[in-house]
Amino acid sequence: MKRKNTLLKKIVILFLSLVFPLLIVWLGTIQFSNQTLKRQILSSIDSNNATFIAHLNNSLYTIYASAFTLAGQSNLQRFSNAYSGFTTYEEASQVRLLREQLSSVSLSLPFCSSAHIFFGDLGIMYNSKGYDEGSFSTLTSETFETLKNIAQESRTFSYYENPLTKTPVLGCCLMPSSSATYGVIFELSINDLQEYLKNNMSYNAENYLFTMEDEFALTSLSADQEKKLLQQIEASKDATGQPIMTIDRTRYYAFSYEMPYLSFQYTRLIPTDDILNATRVTPLLNMFFILLISAACIIFFVEIYRLVHRPLSHLINAFKEMETGNFKVQIANVHSPDFAYLYQEFNKMAQKLELLIEKDYTQKLLLQKAELKQLQAQINPHFLYNSFFMLQRMIQTENIEDAQSVANALGVYFRYLTRNNMDHVKLSEEYRHAQNYAYIQGLRFSGRIQIDFEELPAGYADIPVPKLILQPILENAFNYGLANKMKDGLLQVHFHPDNEVLQIDIEDNGEELTDEKLCNLSNALLEVQSTGTNVEMSGILNIQRRLIIFSNTHDSLHVSRSTLGGLRVSIILGKFRKGNIHDETINCR
Repeated sequence: MKRKNTLLKKIVILFLSLVFPLLIVWLGTIQFSNQTLKRQILSSIDSNNATFIAHLNNSLYTIYASAFTLAGQSNLQRFSNAYSGFTTYEEASQVRLLREQLSSVSLSLPFCSSAHIFFGDLGIMYNSKGYDEGSFSTLTSETFETLKNIAQESRTFSYYENPLTKTPVLGCCLMPSSSATYGVIFELSINDLQEYLKNNMSYNAENYLFTMEDEFALTSLSADQEKKLLQQIEASKDATGQPIMTIDRTRYYAFSYEMPYLSFQYTRLIPTDDILNATRVTPLLNMFFILLISAACIIFFVEIYRLVHRPLSHLINAFKEMETGNFKVQIANVHSPDFAYLYQEFNKMAQKLELLIEKDYTQKLLLQKAELKQLQAQINPHFLYNSFFMLQRMIQTENIEDAQSVANALGVYFRYLTRNNMDHVKLSEEYRHAQNYAYIQGLRFSGRIQIDFEELPAGYADIPVPKLILQPILENAFNYGLANKMKDGLLQVHFHPDNEVLQIDIEDNGEELTDEKLCNLSNALLEVQSTGTNVEMSGILNIQRRLIIFSNTHDSLHVSRSTLGGLRVSIILGKFRKGNIHDETINCR
């Protein structure tokens, strides 16, 4: 198992777990302050806009109220009805009174450019002082009808073409009743309105839009921009919070206000980048602080790496060298006074281990090798005796063909046992030997036992295994599991590959295995895992012990009840065991 130096990781995690919460709290505080300041600024702008539009609304409503009051005065009705009966002096006096009244109103009301009274029956319209067309104008019946139609509209103000001057006019046109023969007109100064709207602009890139339904508009936007804005205003009517509009890739806060009873709407657009100038310095401070913290963290981690991680890495690498068997490794002076004591003690330990290894470790390996040789010599010789007696009977009965096959199989069998003195062989060679053994035994139990050997999976033929680990298991199945089977005996060998692990299952359908015998065998297998055990080892126990010595693992062989009814023996082969493949070992207490 690869060992990792986790001290540096723990220091980094500890440091970050302390710094990050503080950084998050600080950033959260800054963000909260920015949001609070933003709300205050937006609220202040909204309050100023509300005051601004309320003043405009009051001024325009005052114009309407003055026009409505003037239109209802009784002297206008008398003047309209009794005009033909006036003397020249009375007519001049009444006209002078009307013009003075009109001039007084137009001069006293803001945004009012001129005031007019028109009489349909008289065919005349009197104007306030300073009007470009003079103190009075002649009205035709068609002009009167046009003004009458405008006056009968339900809106407070109308945007129409002046029938006398043929110029567009924004004004208030009123008649006391639909049957009246006279009316009042108060015209608004569009230039004054525009100047008033511009006076409310305090940001360089802001815009405004002042509209009366779909007829009249004062704006600093182009026609295309105005259209886009109106579409976004319509779409955001149900939105909560301060709406944001985007026009030509510029984002604006939109402050919209309806003017009661006057059909006007005012929208002020302030760029989002300009509206919070007071908070622009905050992101810069945040960025500077984050960069400062980052630089401090980098310096801290570099120093931790230099003072702690690197010296520990030298020590860990030295231990890894020892794991490979190099006990001559020494840690030289790496200019780390904090770890100098550990390095000195490690060097002393390595020197002592190098002296002890010859006395202890090497001697133990030699003893294990001798023990392995002794265990291999315990293979049951009764098979050989029985095979020779079977060969003798075949010769006596002149069964020459089977005798030749048995003799050839025995020759191969002995050659495998005696061809070399190696402790281990390839799995493919061991498997062929087991098949050869099973063939000889099959002749002995001819007609009573069916033997089923599965093909060895590709890629596992060259796995090194201890010599003679499959034959004793087959021998155990023939002698104990199937010996009393007069017919329908079954012996199967299956493989379960899984990457670098191969499990071999050998099972039979014998009826001699009791739960007590299975538990005793399982306990014996556990007991022989101890290197100092004195248990008599033969058969399956022999294989367990040899696998332990060969692979240095205590988990190489398992026994369980086969689905066929008899014994199942499972052997695990491979460098690394990745899970329990069909592991059903009985655990008996």
